[in-house]
Amino acid sequence: MDFNGIISSTKSYKIALVIAIALLLLLSSISYRQIINMRNSADLVSGSLLVDKEINNLFSKFSLIEASGYKSLIVNDSTFKDTYSVYKNEAETSFKQLAKLTQDIPEQRQYLDTINHWRDSLDISLNNINNYRGLLEEDVEDKLMAEVVKMASIFQKLASLKLGMSQKKDVLFRERINAYKTETFFTPFISLLLVLFSLTVFLLAFVKINNSRKELLSAQGFVDNIISNSNNLVNYFKPVTDDNGKVIDFIFEYSNNKIEEITGIPAQQIIGTKLSESFPLTMTNGLFEMYVTCLNTGKVSQLTRPYTFKEEEVWLKSIVSKLETGVNVTTIDVSQEKHASENLKKLNESLFLKNAILNNAEVVAKIGSFTSYPEMGVTDMSDNLYRLLGVKPGDFEPCLENLMTYVHPEDVQKFKKSFAKGLSSKGTTEVTYRIITKDRKRRYFKSTTLMIVENGTKKMVGVIQNITQSIKKDKKLEQKNKALKLSNAELESFNRVASHDLQEPLRKIQMFISLLSETERNNFSEKGLNYLDKIDNSAGRMQLLINNLLTYSRIDNTLEDIQAIDLNNKMKKVKDNLSESIKESNITIVENNLPTINGIPFQIEQLFTNLISNAIKYKKLTEGALIVIDATKVKPNQLPTPFKNTENAYYEIKISDNGIGFEQENAEKIFNIFERLHQKTEYSGTGIGLAICKKIVDNHHGYICATSKIGIGSTFYIYLPV
Repeated sequence: MDFNGIISSTKSYKIALVIAIALLLLLSSISYRQIINMRNSADLVSGSLLVDKEINNLFSKFSLIEASGYKSLIVNDSTFKDTYSVYKNEAETSFKQLAKLTQDIPEQRQYLDTINHWRDSLDISLNNINNYRGLLEEDVEDKLMAEVVKMASIFQKLASLKLGMSQKKDVLFRERINAYKTETFFTPFISLLLVLFSLTVFLLAFVKINNSRKELLSAQGFVDNIISNSNNLVNYFKPVTDDNGKVIDFIFEYSNNKIEEITGIPAQQIIGTKLSESFPLTMTNGLFEMYVTCLNTGKVSQLTRPYTFKEEEVWLKSIVSKLETGVNVTTIDVSQEKHASENLKKLNESLFLKNAILNNAEVVAKIGSFTSYPEMGVTDMSDNLYRLLGVKPGDFEPCLENLMTYVHPEDVQKFKKSFAKGLSSKGTTEVTYRIITKDRKRRYFKSTTLMIVENGTKKMVGVIQNITQSIKKDKKLEQKNKALKLSNAELESFNRVASHDLQEPLRKIQMFISLLSETERNNFSEKGLNYLDKIDNSAGRMQLLINNLLTYSRIDNTLEDIQAIDLNNKMKKVKDNLSESIKESNITIVENNLPTINGIPFQIEQLFTNLISNAIKYKKLTEGALIVIDATKVKPNQLPTPFKNTENAYYEIKISDNGIGFEQENAEKIFNIFERLHQKTEYSGTGIGLAICKKIVDNHHGYICATSKIGIGSTFYIYLPV
C-alpha cells in the first residue's frame, strides 16, 4: 500500500480534518455535559444543605411555638397569642421556602403535606387552648388538658416527621455528594483530554501548515522562476483613477525579464512607472481601452498589434485578464507566426496563381491531366481534359473506364495495353491514339504517364495532349520536305547550269569580243568600238553575277567543317588576296585584339573579303582611306535588341571605315540580296556581297548590323559566339 501517497493526498487531509472536528465536537459536548452535570450536582448538594437548613429552621419555629405554648400554660402568659402569630408567620415562610426547595423530591413533598396537615391541627389545638383558658366552666380543665395532650401529640408527630425528613435528606445528600464527587473526578479528566486532543490537532495542523507554507514558498519560487524566464512577457498593472473613480492610467506592478529582451529596457526601470510614460503608444492603439474593459467586466480579451523596438518591427499578442484589483497581461511574440502566416498567405496566393496559370496553360497548350490511384480506384481529371473531349467539366465521373468510351474503337486495345504497361513500368509511357469527341469530331491525343509511389501508395500521373494540329502540320511539313527536296534538286541543276552551261557562252562571247577588238579594231567605227566595250562589260558583269549567285547558293547552314580560326592569320590571307586593290586605293588597314573564333574557314574568309572589298569600293576620293578592325568580348545583354541570343558570351568585331557612308534608314536594306544604293554606272557590283555576309554570319549563329553617316563613314558590327 502506498502510505506516502495517502499521507500526501489532499483528500486524506480533508477526511482527517472532518474526523478531528467531529472528535473535538464530541469531546467538547462530553466536557460540556460533565460541567453541566457537575454544576447540577453542586446545585443539588447546595439544595440539600438549604433543605436541611430550612427543615431545622421550620422545626425550630415549631419548637418555639411548643415552648411558648407550654410557657403560656404554666405562667398563664397572655401574650402567647401575639407570640404565636409571629412564630406562625415565620413558620409559614419557612414552610413555603422548604416546599420550593423540595418541589422535585416527591418523598419530601409527602412529608410536607403531612406537616401541613399537622400544622393545621396544631393551629386548631392552640386556638382551642387559648380560648379555653379564659373560660370558667367546670369541664374547661378537662378540655384544656385534652387539647394540651393533643398538642403534645402533634409536636411528637412533627418531631417524627422532622426525623423522617432529615433521614431522607441525609440519604439524598449522600447520593448527591457521591454524584458530585464522580462528576468532579471525570470532568477535569475529560477537560484535560479535550485540551490534549486540541493541542495534538493544533500541532498537526501547524506541521501541515508549515509544510504547506514551505511547499508554497518553493512553488512560488518555482513559478517566479518560470515566469521570470518565460518566453512570454508577463505584466501586472494597477489602475490609476481620477477623483471620479475613472481609470486614466495604469502602473507597472510587476514585469518579468522578457520585457528587456523585447524592448531593451530592464524590468527594474519599468516597475513603478506609468503605462502612458513608458509606452505611450498603448494609450492610442486600443490596448489601454482593452485593459479598462477587462478591469470593469472581468472578461478575458486579446489583441495583436505591431510595435517597433530596437529599430525592428515586432508583432505582439496581448492576452488580458483581471486579477484581484488589477489586470494581468501575458504578451506573446508572434512575429514568426505572423511572418509565417503572411508567407503562407503569399504561398497560397502564389499557388492559386500557379493553378490558374496551369489551367490557362492547359487551355493554351491544349493539354489535360489526370491522377489515378489504381489500388484505391480513384481518378481525378483536370477541367481542360473534359473540354478536350468536348464536354463540360464534371459531366461524367472521372475514371479511366469513362475516359475509354471516347477512345476510337480501333485504338481501345492500344490504349489499354499502354495503361497496363504504365502500371508496371518505372519510367514514362507514351501512346498516341484517336478519340471521338461528344460532337463526333475526330482528334489525335498523346498520353504520357508516369507511375510513382507516394507514402507507400502507387499513383499514376498523366498528361494528355491534343496533337491534332501537330499531326496535320507534320503531314504538311512532310509535303513541304518533298517540295524542298525537289527544289534542292532543281537548285543543284541550276548550279550545274550556272557553273557550266551559262558560263560557257559568256566565255565565248568574251573571247570573240577580245578577238574582234584585237584583229578587226581598225574596221570598226568609234561607235562600233563603243558597242564592243559595252558588250564586254555586260558579259563581265554577267559572269560576276553568276559567280556571286553560285557563292550565295553554296553557303548552307551545316557546320560540319567548324574549326578554330585565328583571325589575325585569316586577315593576312585576305590582305594578300586584295593586295593590288589595297595598293591602288592607298588603303590603310589597322587591326586590334583579333581573337580566335570557331567557324568554317572559307566562309569566314569570304565574310572579311567582302567587307574589306566593300570598304575599298566606297572610299572617298579626296582623302586616304582608313579601315580599322577591332574586337571585344561582350555579354548577351550588350547585344542589339533584335538579335535573340542563346550563348553566354559573344565576340563583337567592328570594321570601321571613313568612306562615303550611307543613310542610316538603309542600314537593314543593304543586307538584302540584289539591293543596291547606287547606280551601276556610279559603283560596280551585283548587290549580293553583303547578303552573302549576312548569310555567313547567320550560318554561324551570329548577328551583323551596320551604322553609317553620309560623308563620315560606316561601321559594320559582327557578333559571333565565343
